[in-house]
Amino acid sequence: MKTYLINSAIILLCGVAGGIGSCDVGNMAPIANTATLSPKLSDYGIFPDGSIERPAAGFHKYYLATQLFTDYAEKQRLLHLPRGARFSFDSSGNAVFPDSSILVKTFFYYPDKRKPAAGKQLIETRILIKVKGQWNVGTYKWNAAQTDAFLLENGTDETVNWVNERGLRQTLRYHIPSNEECSSCHRSGRSITPIGPKSRNMNISLMDHPNHESQLLHFQRAGLLTLQPDDLLAPLPDWQDSSIALDQRARAYLDVNCAHCHSSTGFAESTRLFLGYEVPFSATRIGARKDHILHRIQATNPNIRMPQLGTTVPDSAGVALIRAYIQSL
Repeated sequence: MKTYLINSAIILLCGVAGGIGSCDVGNMAPIANTATLSPKLSDYGIFPDGSIERPAAGFHKYYLATQLFTDYAEKQRLLHLPRGARFSFDSSGNAVFPDSSILVKTFFYYPDKRKPAAGKQLIETRILIKVKGQWNVGTYKWNAAQTDAFLLENGTDETVNWVNERGLRQTLRYHIPSNEECSSCHRSGRSITPIGPKSRNMNISLMDHPNHESQLLHFQRAGLLTLQPDDLLAPLPDWQDSSIALDQRARAYLDVNCAHCHSSTGFAESTRLFLGYEVPFSATRIGARKDHILHRIQATNPNIRMPQLGTTVPDSAGVALIRAYIQSL
């Protein structure tokens, strides 16, 4: 692994349908990187043989209880810590990582989702690297040969074709975001921050572990996590699990897809619509804005649809969930 890896950091990014100028939020200046990122993903040694199936030693897969929708893309998530270091959670349940930590998120499609073993089409890898307390963002687009990915300075579109789980052929123009687009989702005040790694969203059983061990306890036993009793919160509900109450699933969906912007420190703070799972319903303003929420989330016009960042098409299952929730209020 390269020496400069220790002195730089990478961030999870968000995709954008249309760019920052199309957002229904205030005009906030983007947050610039403080570290120089390598032009090639391979320089970081994350996937030594070019396969995401076999990440390098020290890059650990992690999973979330409920996930962000990104145009039906599949995702692999990795975390890397400096030797001997651990991460922890703050009083709000947000993961706190030491300097030189790296978060890696690779987006891909199965050409035929009914046959995942037949291969993957890698689209992009987004990385977060933490340097001197500042997270830095990088988006890498995979080449046609699927042998390496290259740093993008600006966002770009990629045509993706695949067959879904029902055997239907699908095509869309997937948007790979620019750093500026990503910083709008990942900002908290004047800082960049990871979105997914929270104690509630990481407190799940590992399906690929022999005893389905808790992911948080697994990381603690591996010497990667300093875990406090208060960190073991009930998992964020899986919004796709119909056995869970409708309001809990809908609030979880809004949390992972919308709350990073719709928070008191997020890009959409000026809307005063706060969608975090922990926010009491009376403080969210969901009730007062329910018609607006449903109109925006099911819109086909990308300049109107929410979330505007990270998607180019509506999430049909997510729209059905939120419609049922709004109608229940």
